[in-house]
This record gives sequence, C-alpha cells and structure tokens, in this order.
Amino acid sequence: MTTKDDIEHEEPIDICVRVVDELDRPSTKMAARLLVEDKAGNSFPFTVWNNNALSEYAWEEGRWYDLENARGNVYQGDESLNGSYDLAATPLDGVPERDDQKELFDTLSDGVPHLSLFPIEDDLGTLPVYEYRIEATGTFEQDPMDATYSLAAYLRNDSEAAVTHAGAMSVVATSQLSDDLPEPFSLAGERLIKLDTANEGDRAKLERLLQLDLKAAVDRNAFRADRIDRIVAKEPELSGAGGLFEACRAYGLRVEILPTGKVFVGVEVRLHARSQVTLDEYIERTNERLDDLVGTDVEHDPARYDISGSATFEGFSEKRFTDPLPDLGNQSLADWYEQKGRVSDGVLEALRTKNPQLVDIRYNPSDEDTRIHVPDLLRVAPRKEVVKRIAPEFHRQWDRAAKLLPEDRFTLATKFVESLGSLDEIGTKVKPIPVGPSRSFLSMKIDRSDNLVFGDGKTADLPKSGLSSYGVYKRPDSFSVNYLVPERHEAEFDQFRKGFERTLSKFDCAPEQTEITTYGYGTEVDYTETTVAVSETAPDAVLAVVPSQDRELIRDGTIDDPYDEFKKALGRQSIPSQMVVAENLDNQWVHRNTALGLIAGAGGVPWRVDDMPGSVDCFIGLDATYDPTAGQFLGASANVVLADGTVFVSKSQSLQSGETFDETAIVDIVKDVHREFVRREGDSPDHIVIHRDGRVFEDIDKILTPFEGAGIEIDILDIRKSGAPRAAYYDDGEFEIDEKGRLFIEQGGNYGFLTTTGRPEFDDSNGLGTPQALRIVRRAGETAMRTLLEQVYWLSESHVGSAQRSIRLPVSTYYADRCAEHAREGYLVNGELVEGLPYL
Repeated sequence: MTTKDDIEHEEPIDICVRVVDELDRPSTKMAARLLVEDKAGNSFPFTVWNNNALSEYAWEEGRWYDLENARGNVYQGDESLNGSYDLAATPLDGVPERDDQKELFDTLSDGVPHLSLFPIEDDLGTLPVYEYRIEATGTFEQDPMDATYSLAAYLRNDSEAAVTHAGAMSVVATSQLSDDLPEPFSLAGERLIKLDTANEGDRAKLERLLQLDLKAAVDRNAFRADRIDRIVAKEPELSGAGGLFEACRAYGLRVEILPTGKVFVGVEVRLHARSQVTLDEYIERTNERLDDLVGTDVEHDPARYDISGSATFEGFSEKRFTDPLPDLGNQSLADWYEQKGRVSDGVLEALRTKNPQLVDIRYNPSDEDTRIHVPDLLRVAPRKEVVKRIAPEFHRQWDRAAKLLPEDRFTLATKFVESLGSLDEIGTKVKPIPVGPSRSFLSMKIDRSDNLVFGDGKTADLPKSGLSSYGVYKRPDSFSVNYLVPERHEAEFDQFRKGFERTLSKFDCAPEQTEITTYGYGTEVDYTETTVAVSETAPDAVLAVVPSQDRELIRDGTIDDPYDEFKKALGRQSIPSQMVVAENLDNQWVHRNTALGLIAGAGGVPWRVDDMPGSVDCFIGLDATYDPTAGQFLGASANVVLADGTVFVSKSQSLQSGETFDETAIVDIVKDVHREFVRREGDSPDHIVIHRDGRVFEDIDKILTPFEGAGIEIDILDIRKSGAPRAAYYDDGEFEIDEKGRLFIEQGGNYGFLTTTGRPEFDDSNGLGTPQALRIVRRAGETAMRTLLEQVYWLSESHVGSAQRSIRLPVSTYYADRCAEHAREGYLVNGELVEGLPYL
C-alpha cells in the first residue's frame, strides 16, 4: 500500500487518492490545487501545474483516483504531490478497499512469516462417502478410465453431490446417487465407506472432492469458475487499447491435506487478460499471423454464448458454420446450436447469414482431439508478447498491476476467502487467516552469512558482492575467446567488447587470447562455413552476436536465424558459446552474466558453496519430459552437482519417435553419471540426493532397487516450481517482502516450502512482486527435511550465470532441464556425457 509516508522529494510515485476539496491557487501557474486523502486517511495538497499533463482535467470532489507518475514534494518535513508531464489518473467506481480493513489480520502474530495458505475451520480426519461400481451391459468405445471421468462429470451435473473417480469404473460421492447413467452404464455395489487423511490414496480422492466443494462455494454473481485454478472476476480491473483488451482479477485455488487431517487452501492471485473483441475481430484488427496465435487462450464470449468455458486456439477448420459435420451426426453446428439453445435467435440468424469458417480449439491440454467452435463466439486471452507489440501502454499497466506486493496480494487473497460460501459437502468453511508458524508448519530462516567462496578463498553473502571484491573462485585452465560478429555490427561490437573485457578483468579472468571472426547474415550453409572457420582457431569459448529472433528479416524468411546453426555446430564440436542479441550491444547490464557464462563454459568456477549442510557427496538433478497426450516420455536428463555446488557432469537422452520410456531408462542415466563419479573420484559416493524436476510419477522402488546393497544412502525429492504458496513477512501490521532463505516444514516432516528469492536482492521498490516458494516433497530417504531444504537453497545460489539476482530453482534440476532442452534442439550430442556448462 502506498501512502503519504512514501512520498519523497522530486521522486515519481503512483498512489490512490480521493479528492476531498478544492484549495486556493496562490499562483497563476497552478491549473488545479486540491486537498486529497490516501487510503490510510492521510490528507495533503495535490497541485497540477499548467505545463503538466491533465492541466485541464475535470476533477470530481469525493471521487477516488489511481494516480500514476505524480511527483513528490517535501518542504520543511511536509509531504505533498505535484503533477508531471506524464501524469495519468484513472477514476475509480465506488470506494476502494480502505486500510481500516486491517481487522482482517487482527489475529495475526506480528514479526513472523506467513504463507498464502488458509485453513478450513475443522480438521477433516475421516469423511464418510458413498462408493459405487460402474457396470456396463454392453461394449463401449472409450478407455475405461476415460469413461469413468466422463461418467463422474455426468453424475455431478445430475445431482447436488460432489462426485469423483476412485479408479477405473469406480466413483465416490458425498451423498447417495440415483442409478441414472446413459446406456450401457449403471451404478452398482453402493456402500458407505470412510476416506481417511492418513491414507495417501484416500487423500487424493478427498482432494478432488474438496476441489468440487470449493468450486461450488464461489460467488457466481462476482466470478466465473470454469476450473478451480481459474476463477475470474466478471468485472474488469483494467481496460484500454481502444477497447481491444481488458484484464480481470483471477484466483487459483489449491488444496493441501495433511495426514493429520488438517486442510489448507492455497490462494494464488493473478491478473487475467483477454480481448474485449471476439477472435474473428481480433484477427482482422491486429493482422496477426495465424501461426503466431496457435496455442493462445480463448474463452466463450459470455455476452453471446450461454455456457462458460476456456480452451486454446489450434487453427482454422476447413468447415463452415452451416456445413454438415460427421462428429455431430452429419448435422451442422448451426443446427446443433439451435437444438441446444446455445445462442439467442438473433445471434444464430446472423451467424447463419455470415456462415463463418470454424476453428479448432482444445479444451484440455491432455485431450487428444480438438473441438469445433465459432470464432465469432470466442474471446482471446492473448500472450504477453502479442499485447506488448500491439498495445504497449496497456501491456505496461497490466504487467505492473500483475506484480502484486505482499500487502496487496495477501489482502486480496484474504478478501476472496471471505467471499467464499460454506463447504456444504463437508460442513465447514475456509478461515480468512493466512497460515504462519504453527504446530502444522515449523518455520525458520537459513543463515546466509559468508557461505559463498570466491577468489583467494574469500567468502561473501552474495555473488554480486563477492565477485566485485574478490573475483572468480577459479579461472579456466585455458581461456581463449573467439568473437563471432555480424559485419553490419562491427562498430557497435567494438564498444561492447571494451566494456565486456573490462568486466572479465574485474573478475580477474581476462582472456589470454582473443580473435574476431566476422560473418554476414544469410543462409544455414553460410553459417556452417563460418563455424568451420571458427573451429579452426580452436578457441576455448565463443561469444557470438546474433540478430533478435523476432527480427522481420528472420520472420519473413529473408535470412535464416544464425542462433540455431551456431549453437548446433559449436555444441557438436564441444566448443562452449554465449550469444548476445545485436540489439543489446549498447546494454552494459548484459556484460556480467554473459562473462560468467563464458567463464563457466570454458571450465572456470565463478564461485562455490563453502559449507553444504548434511553429509551429501553429490546431487543428481533429474528431468524427465512426459507428453500426456502421446502417453510417452520424450526424454530425460541427469545433472550431477558436487557438494560444493559445482557441476560435475551431465547427460541427456532424447527418444526417437514411437519409443516409450520407463524407470529403467532413468536408472540407466543415473548409473552412467554414478559410474563417472566413481571413475573420476576413485570411490563410490556414500550419500546421493536425487532432485526430480516436478513431481515423481515414476515408481520409486524401481529407481532405488539397483542401488540396494551398494552401501549408498539415497534421498529422493520432488522440486516443484508451480502450485506453491507465496511467502511474506508480517511486520508492524503490514505484509512485506521477506528475506530469501525462509523455509516452512510440515509437521510430518515429509514436505515443506522454501523461498529462494527475496530481500536483499529485491524489495518493494523494484516492483517484482511477492516471492513464490518452491514445494519440496521427500519421496525416499531419512535425511532431516530441514537439511534437505537448506541444500536446495544453497544449490539455488550456485547459478554461475546469474550474479545480479537469485534464480528460484536449484542448479541440480535447472541445469538438467537446460541440458535436456539443448539436446532436444540438437545443440548437444544426444546420449553422451557432457562436461562443463555448454547449455548455459
């Protein structure tokens, strides 16, 4: 919340104020002089001068306004506001949420951290439900599990009960169901059972039932709730760009059930953007290429289509609105709409006359089949890069409004929870009180002092300060650099090179030899010849200048993009490379991270961890890519990180078309990197910690079995970057950005949350929002959860290409993912052990 106390002399400020009264204007240069009040109730003058924007604006007494780019004024300790040449004011309808709403948080303990999790009022423990078998009197085409999903949805629509699947051809419901299913199905075997939160399988069923109960508790007058993770306010928060775009406040809910019976609801607050025009109008007005729009989110137009829904645009169909469609029994979509009453008679008649070409959309990313729809009845939720190009001012407002600071984020989340109705199926409510340290969650802060080692063995808290003071921990054994520069950018590169090499020298890592190779933009063949010439100089690393991938020359096919060709050719020759976009040659901020990436690629170590908690010998980061649509793995990669945070070796294995992938293949990769550890270190590791990027779907026992009897202690963790709550520190009655290194551990000791970003690297002033925690789940092993979380934190401080600000993920999984991506793109030799960090 921004108030009068935040006003600083001559500094720009965005603030919400109410016009209380008009004041006298002692100078003729004043266009308006007003008494205004902020949301905390502080009053102060606000002056708009004749040379300011909005000098002729009609201010309304009693109206609230969001001011942007006002200018602070402090004289003899008194704060006031002035206008500016780019002052903007957005009038607000009604009264904004005032900070006398602090009673929402009256029960919170001051001076402690909190998570954006909200408890339900009563512990769950067990829940009585009715279980049914689904029987079939004839054959059916669907897979049994897919049929179960469909029939559970059918039963939910046909009754007031919450109904979910309980395995193939089995469902559970919170109340009795009638035997009313479409042919050839029927319900049988009704029995009353109790789902127990202490049982992992029961918790999964309970979670689904609670999600349905939460969805039913949403206020439908204020929100549309197509999915529990996508609840969108009906009234827009922002609108602009000539009526092309609007953004609405959106909420995503997630259920956390502990084995003890305690239940929490996670609340994520977003800003959901969409176009205010339909897909056909959007394409016409923006001249967007259809290929660029594939994968864009679309929604049923709430003004003209009677059922809400969201999907992704997949392209245009060959069929039109009045054409017969085999999937609809050879009737047209027009006739089908008429029978179902999907649209009004007027809209239907207009569509019949226009007879638009239909579009293919996909309602669920895992669906194999697309569905047919009408572009005239779909609104677009465009990607940010599209909005930025078409409406930069709206994009700026949207981007800023989406990055909520803790006070705003936690207040919005709490008020949304307050708006929820009762959870009728389990007979309780969600309490509007965010979770702090309690018997459910132990919380503590990691001691970050002087645990990163730099040049001459000197230690520091942060990479930025350590590099500036002591230089890199270890320079490459050999460091010759070839600069690969487009002929048209030689002059700009000369300036860039001076600054870049000054940065290398500051790190005590100046290259022993440099050489410049110029090239012209052209074809893939031209670039191949260039890389041959570079390889003949045998450099230890290459810094290549390339055009931006969205340059018109590349988009229209005039030239080929050299990025891919350089990466492939250099990667296959084991020459590490860093790329700099030509448009960034005048940007001094790219010097530091580019330099560190080049040093690490050539075998240097910018810094390492001094004291890693626990007795671990190495970490294996595991990334397995699974395509749920095809039902198969696309590949996997493993990345071995030593106990000091330095990368040891990596391997990636991508699959050929049609192959499947199971735990055995993952184990083979782990064996390969384990074997290499033994070869180089001379002994087997005693303790390995495996970090799985995302959730471990594989059979844990199959991964552990090959190592039984080897005397190796193994822990396996999920490192989940999505779905975790936000964290903030409650101090003096307000939520603030907490220091990074905050952890919460569930009382059972098997999962927790960890913040790897926060103060001192960003705070309220730089507008980056509220840190999102990582969710870390222990799937195997006996090491204390606190130790495992602290290890993840220190690996997040080991990103050698990011000295300015921490990256959320540990290098174990982040580098495994980067290695896999480079292998899939053809930048690395697939299936071979990779030394160094060529994938940065």
